[in-house]
Formats: sequence, C-alpha cells, structure tokens
Amino acid sequence: MKSFLLSITFLFSIVSIGQNKLPSKEIDQTRLIKEITFSKMENGDITILYWFPINYFEVASAKDPKQITPEMVSIFQEILGNKTMVLGVTGKMNPTSNQFEAKDEKYIRSNISITQNGKTYKPISAEKLSDELNMLSGHIKPMFEQMLGALGAGICVFYFDITDNAGENILTPFSDLDFTLGIGANKGIYHLPLSCFYKDSKCSNDGETFPANYEFCPYHGSKLISQ
Repeated sequence: MKSFLLSITFLFSIVSIGQNKLPSKEIDQTRLIKEITFSKMENGDITILYWFPINYFEVASAKDPKQITPEMVSIFQEILGNKTMVLGVTGKMNPTSNQFEAKDEKYIRSNISITQNGKTYKPISAEKLSDELNMLSGHIKPMFEQMLGALGAGICVFYFDITDNAGENILTPFSDLDFTLGIGANKGIYHLPLSCFYKDSKCSNDGETFPANYEFCPYHGSKLISQ
C-alpha cells in the first residue's frame, strides 16, 4: 500500500529526451506507479490522485499477461480513445473510529481539475460518458477497494478531454510538458515525459546515473549522457 501513497515531485527542468524507449517488460512498474501518483496527508486529511495513461496497462500486461491480457489492453485503448483517465479520493480520518471518511463523488467532481499551459480542464460530465466508459469505471473501483479498503472504496473515476487541434490526447508519458492535477487546493505537478520509460542518463564525470528527464548533473553541472 505504501507504494500507492508515495508522491513524486521532480525539481528539475524537463527537456526533450533522445534516448530509446525501454520495452514495456523492462519498465519498473513500482517506479511507474510512483510517477503517476500524487498524495497529500496532513492533519488527518488525505488526498490521493492517480493519472492512468493507457501505457500503464501495457506495462502491466507485459509483466503479467495472464492477469491483464494484450486483448484487454486493446479493449481499454478502444474504450478510452483520446480521453485522459484520472482516479481520485479525498477525505479525513475520523479520530474517534480511526476510519477513513471519503468525500462523495459529487464533491470530488466539483473540485477536481487538470491545468496545462494556463488552461484548466474539468472532467467530462457523467451524462456525457459512454456506456463503455461507465463499465470500465465499474470494473476499476472494486479493484481499489480490494487493495486499499475504505480508502479505495472512496475512489472515484473521471475522464478528461485534453486534446490538440488534431484531436490527439496531449497527456502521454512521452509528452514534453508539465500539467497540474488536483482536488481543490491539494495539487500535484506532473513533469513529462515520465522518466521510467527511458534508460537513465549518466554523468560524464563519475558515471552516476539520473532519471532520463534530467538534462544536467545536479552535482557537477555537466550535461548528462544519454544511454
């Protein structure tokens, strides 16, 4: 469960990555989960957000094709199309019962947003979702309840339309941009591309490796070498 609660914030400039992408089977799934997760816990208040690009399911399938078959990934891709899928939960630990009390779907829907390049996006309204997307949400929610108990039971699934002029989803692990995902004031910044999809870069001075979306060694200032 700890891996689901870790938040990742990269304090460096994002640059275009020239390295070859790693095969899905070689991608560290735990590292991927960290990179797509934002969490904040303060004074009993808990907010957790997951950005799930379709590539996550491709990696999961490559790791365990019996659990998530390539056919299932294709179905997910067809259902999602160019939509961005986000899972979120927010609430508070009850100090008396020591139980997590989640905010309802209506509250989260009203307060969740994605901001990219100065533009704020809200989730697609429930009335406009296809039956297939609702079916997908219905499969996902029980999985998180099983994994995270009361915390997972409060998970809500949302879909965003964040596309370019050609109708392509601009939020992919390989994009060269930043975006902010949050519920109210609790916001996390996602720096793309996601480094786990690439080989680490190497310092020319001592050979130490750093995530692929570092351009310079933070210790020597020298430009990192792509592997």
